[in-house]
Parts: sequence; C-alpha cells; structure tokens
Amino acid sequence: MMEVHLTRVDLVVVGTLSAELADACADYERRLGRYVKLHVHELKSEPTARGEQVVLRSEGARMAEQLDRIERQVADTTTIVVLDPAGAQPTTEQLVERWLAVRHLVLVIGGSMGIARDVRARATATVAFGRITLPHQIARLVATEQLYRCFRIARGEPYHY
Repeated sequence: MMEVHLTRVDLVVVGTLSAELADACADYERRLGRYVKLHVHELKSEPTARGEQVVLRSEGARMAEQLDRIERQVADTTTIVVLDPAGAQPTTEQLVERWLAVRHLVLVIGGSMGIARDVRARATATVAFGRITLPHQIARLVATEQLYRCFRIARGEPYHY
C-alpha cells in the first residue's frame, strides 16, 4: 500500500455529457467519493461554427476564471494537469505515483477544439491517454476511471469486484 496525499480533485471540463456517458461517469464519480472530495465543473462549450480561435479564446477565458476560483478556494498547492493527446503517456502505476502524491489535483479537459494556450501554460503537466484523440466526453470517463483505479491500486484493493 502507498501513502495517499490526495484529498481533493477538481475536474474542469468543457461541455456536458451525453445521456449514454452520464451514467458511466456518475458511477465512477460516486465510487471516487469513498476516497477523495471530487468537484466537477462543467463549462459551457462554444459552437464550433464560430471558428477555432474564437472558440479557444472564449472557452479558455471560462477555464481560466474557473481555475482562478478553485485556486482561491483551496489552501493547498494546486497541481493542474491538462489532458491532451500531445501529452506524456504515463502508465496507470505512474499516475498513482504522480496524482496521489499531491494534495489537490485539477484535471482539465477541453472541448472539441482543444485547450487555449494560456490555460496550457498554467499546467504542471500534460497527460495523454494514448496518441488517439478522444472525444472530450470519453476523456472525462477515462479520467474518472483512471483516478478510481489509482486509488484502488494505492490501497492494495482489487479493482474488479
């Protein structure tokens, strides 16, 4: 068993979940509640027809405002991780070591156009769940599942039950 320091996770995501994925995410979010305080912040997505630069600027401004609010609320140092296909590809065991060793973790998932440069600049790390581009809704599901798996591994608990 590993010592777990993580006490709070903020998940900052652009867009809402489809009905099909909402149940799966809700299940992992509920399971995570046994281990950590999880706060999900769903931000409004922009219509892609407005163009990439407009969308990134608008969504980026909302992300930056949300990150500012979170950092004001939390006394602990905040570790911001951007989830993006261009990031590092750690194993689940490496995520256990990196994510559970901090006290406050913020995972940022952009919308269909990605994440604004200024938001990326605030990140401590950028993580990819492989080189494929996942729809942001599926990335949210994978992120919550991996967090849950990390806690189970760190505590020496079986994953499947």
